[in-house]
Amino acid sequence: MRNVAGLSASEAQKSSDMFMKCRYMDELTGGRGIVFATGTPISNSMTELYTMQRYLQYDTLRRSSMTHFDCWASSFGETVTAIELAPEGTGYRARTRFAKFFNLPELMTMFKEVADIKTADQLHLPTPDAHYETVVVKPSAYQQEMVQALSERAAAVHGGSVDPSVDNMLRITSDGRKLGLDQRLINPLLPDDPGSKVNACVGNILRIWREGDADRLTQLVFCDLSTPRGKAASDKEQPDEAVLPDETGTEDFNVYADIRAKLIAQGMPAEQIAFIHEANTEVRKKELFARVRAGQVRVLMGSTAKMGAGTNVQDRLVALHDLDCPWRPGDLEQRAGRIVRQGNQNKEVFIYRYVTEGTFDAYLWVRHEVA
Repeated sequence: MRNVAGLSASEAQKSSDMFMKCRYMDELTGGRGIVFATGTPISNSMTELYTMQRYLQYDTLRRSSMTHFDCWASSFGETVTAIELAPEGTGYRARTRFAKFFNLPELMTMFKEVADIKTADQLHLPTPDAHYETVVVKPSAYQQEMVQALSERAAAVHGGSVDPSVDNMLRITSDGRKLGLDQRLINPLLPDDPGSKVNACVGNILRIWREGDADRLTQLVFCDLSTPRGKAASDKEQPDEAVLPDETGTEDFNVYADIRAKLIAQGMPAEQIAFIHEANTEVRKKELFARVRAGQVRVLMGSTAKMGAGTNVQDRLVALHDLDCPWRPGDLEQRAGRIVRQGNQNKEVFIYRYVTEGTFDAYLWVRHEVA
């Protein structure tokens, strides 16, 4: 399948290694030697179902002449062409994606030969009701001007007039994400926009902090961009795996430090604010999580890579803030799973998602809604 967005013909060495091990175990055990367990079998693309079947049902696919993806897709999938927002945040474009299943009963009958599927409504876990709120802010004049510059860069890249080593879409989208978060990530000399989504987030955090003071209710803030580097660098800690090298904080400006400084200036004690990056060992993580569960740390900030899984601090969580949009839809599930979780004493929780209108933010959130 050619010219279909989201389909990659390249292979990863670790995936090929996993496939060969699965095939070897199938030969030894007659197809009964592999068990997979996952909460997100299809987190980013519908093609992941084919990948799961290839690992677990290769002989079944071979009997059905579906070992090649195109054969599988022609039986169970359909490409859909739709108009979508351009990545640079300006204008629209037609894009073809593999985005629709058909012959679904036959596909699920085949997949359920190896899959025992349990959904949240079947488990009846005692989780709080989540209320989602999208906070949309207007871009500043500086942001609008820089979005136009990104659009011109993207046009030059698409036209082939720029060498990929000089500029490419990965750099453009990286700059677009930074710009959507805070204009000072592009140019630290620019002013702090009072109407930015960082300031909107700070306002919500302070309001909820004051309202939940009696019960010492806690909050999580997720931000994959502009992660703190100072302490991590001194402790020889590696940057987040999900963050590109140029997406971490700079010496001139850092969103994490900016939020903490604004919260302290408005009366929040410094000891009630923590970064997940400060807990760079398992022992420190356990101590930090215990302080959050006890309500001693009221605001915990971190990235999806460091705080999106294995973070059990739900006891007093009342609000979660998605300050930026992660690359993969499955990452949003991981984030929400920190607060919509059994063991939370609150019956209702709130998840805020912050979007800067007319920037790459809008493109990412729209793509995740479609997914």
